[in-house]
Order: sequence, then structure tokens, then C-alpha cells
Amino acid sequence: MKRKMVAVMLSTAMVFGLAACGGGNDKEASTDTGTKDTKEVEDTKDDANEADDAGEAADNGTKESTADGDREEITLFRSDDGNGAVEAVIEGFEKSQDKYKVKWVTASNDTDQTRSQLNTAFSAGSSEYDLVSIDTVWAGDMAAAGYIEALDSYMMEAKRSPADYNKGSIQAGTYNAKTYALPLYPDFGVIYFRSDIVSEEDAAKLRSGDYTWDDFLAMAETYKGQGGTKTGFTFQANQYEGLVCNANEYTANFTDVKGGLESMKKIVDSDATPDDILVYQESEAANSYVNGETVFSRNWPYVWGLLGADGAAVTQDQTDIAPIPGGSCIGGWLLAMNAKSEHKDGAWAFLDYFTSLEGQRIFCSKGGYVPGFNEALDDAEVKEANQLLGKEGFMKALENTIARPSSDKYEELSDALQISIHKFLSGESDLDAATTEVEGLLNQ
Repeated sequence: MKRKMVAVMLSTAMVFGLAACGGGNDKEASTDTGTKDTKEVEDTKDDANEADDAGEAADNGTKESTADGDREEITLFRSDDGNGAVEAVIEGFEKSQDKYKVKWVTASNDTDQTRSQLNTAFSAGSSEYDLVSIDTVWAGDMAAAGYIEALDSYMMEAKRSPADYNKGSIQAGTYNAKTYALPLYPDFGVIYFRSDIVSEEDAAKLRSGDYTWDDFLAMAETYKGQGGTKTGFTFQANQYEGLVCNANEYTANFTDVKGGLESMKKIVDSDATPDDILVYQESEAANSYVNGETVFSRNWPYVWGLLGADGAAVTQDQTDIAPIPGGSCIGGWLLAMNAKSEHKDGAWAFLDYFTSLEGQRIFCSKGGYVPGFNEALDDAEVKEANQLLGKEGFMKALENTIARPSSDKYEELSDALQISIHKFLSGESDLDAATTEVEGLLNQ
């Protein structure tokens, strides 16, 4: 039945989706979890407007600092999330030293446009941008092309270790055993569940992460239909980048391809998932949970901010979060240095400030982001800005984040994986054939 539904629903489903996992034709996903009240949001906007009025350049969408003109200028290329967080970090950095100032060139909030602009600049050998904000799946491509600088020597001198940063994010910024980018903030998969439906015993098991996919499927089948729900579980099974993110989780970072695909197929074919699960992207999964149609749903942290909003049938008080058995696929954004930068010492100084404790405290408390620098997770200001950091299941997921495969041709690899995995889930290939094909693609 589910295979028959795909052809009817595919064209409609492709219109929707929020690929926080990156790599698709999507806008950069917001990670604001919606925990600030209205006054705080208005104050944030006022702060951002003041920063813009003081520092916005007359052309090219640049935002100039007001620091001493004798300072060496570092140029940052990053989108504007509209919350004043980047301005606040720049201000903090410029107050912390007297050698460098920062010019912020605002990138598009459309991920594909940003990548296209970067590739154009990099391929021309441009030194215009000293630091660039990149999607987690771009690092391998850009490192292999020689576009971004290896950071290992800078990190060693600054006594920074990869262990200081979120595990999945630092893996995403690593290529051929060298670190090319450091995390600004991680985004990662979690399982939302109805705490007002699931028993406390099962909820405790879910929060701990001490369960298997078989355990989870049994719960989804047990609780389906309770509390007015229609299905037990929804996730992203359409043929797009989100499918690679989910397969990464089922296969435990593609270390158990056969076992992971088998579990994935079992869940797709079960009565716990909707008949059209093979066309589900982020938006379909989010809507099913927010509208009270499903007990469990795999998605990204942004969904937390949708709960209890106007028209939502499910609130945050009815919801808890569980880590994913095989690890949570990482998304989010990294910060890298242009290999052609003419200001590498200054670029590193700002990169290190932005991605370590002080910069992360400012950035994450102002913007509501999850820190990529582990020490900042215990910071009181950061915790106050993001209530998810106080949830056991969310923190368990954060501790076990996993990167997608690192490749110098990631888009080609991802497209091939999507086709192979979706064919298997649709019943068009068997487990052994799909396993062989996926493992072959990963080993190319």
C-alpha cells in the first residue's frame, strides 16, 4: 500500500520541507527554539536595529564596525539571522583586543545561493572573505578543492583540541584527518514524543537512550491511536537529503548498513507509520506532530518552537525528547578560513573567539543557539536562552551527534545514496542488493 501511495504524493511533497540537515535547495534553517518571550524578542530586534544603524555600510550589504580605523580589517561572510547575535559577537571581539576590526558581509539566507556565491569567489582565487560560514556538508568539498585553510597548527598553538567541540560538528569539519572548520552551532536530529500518552517507564527509557529500534517500533505500535493520534511514528523518508540524514542514524553512521536498512524498512512497512511515509520531509513530520496526529516524530530542534503556537494542537508541556538509537545526524553551521586570506592571523583570532567560550556565550545567549563549544553548554546565560539544554533526552542526543560521510563530491554521493535507499524502502530492491550498493558508494 505504501509503495502505491508514493507516485500519487511525490510531486506534492517535493514542494514542502525544511532541510535543516542541509545539502538541498533550502533556506538556512533557524535553530531558535522559541523559548524567549515577546518582550525579549522585541528587545533583540531593537538591539539589532541599533547595531545596523551604527554600522551598516552604504553599499554591498556590508556591516562595518565602528572600531579604530587603524586596526587591521577582517571580513566575515555569513547570513543574518536577524537576532543581533553576530553583531554582538563582533562587538565583543573588538572590545577584547585592539589589533583587529571586523567587516561583516551578509550572505543570503538561501543555502544554495550562499554556496554558489562562495564557489564563485573561491574558484576565482578571491581573498575578499577572510572567514566564511559554511554548511556542515560543504567542508569536504571545499577542503579537497583547496578553498579553505587547515586549522590544526592554529589550534595547537591556541591549545585547542577537537575534543573541545561538539563531536559530530568537528567530524563534519574534518577532511583527510585535518580540521578545516570549527562549529558555530550544531543542529541535530531528535525524537519528539507525547509525554502525556507514553508511560513514565517508557518515557524514562526513551530519555536515557537505552533502547533499540525494535524497542521503539514496539512502543510506536502500542501507543498509536491513543490520545486522538492517527499514527505511531513519522520521520523523513522521501528521496532527498533528509533521507541520508535518517539513514545515517539508522545505520549508526553507516557502520551497520545492513542492520540499519533492515530496521528502517521494518518501520516503513509497519502499521506504526502512515501509508505515505515515503514522501515525508521535515514539514510533513512536523505538522503530523504539532497537529496531534502522531505519538512520535523524528525532526530537528526547530519543532520545539512550534509547539503551543497559534493553531498548534500539542504544547511543550505535552512533549518530551529522546535521543536517537544510532546517534543524531548533525546539521548546523561551521566557520572556516579562506585559504587565500591575506589576514590569516587576524582571521584566526576572530574565528577562535567566535567558536570558543566567550564568543559562544554571546552568540548562543543572544540567538538561542546550541553551542558548538562544549564548555559553553554549562554557561548560565546560554542555558537561560535555550530551555532545551535542560532536557535530559536533548542533551543525550547532543552528546552522540554523528556527521554524514565526508567526501570531496558529497552532492553526487548523497544523490546516489538517496536513490538506492529509497528504491529499497519502496520495495524495488532487496536488502542484500541495497546493502551492497550503499556500501559500494561509501567506499568509492
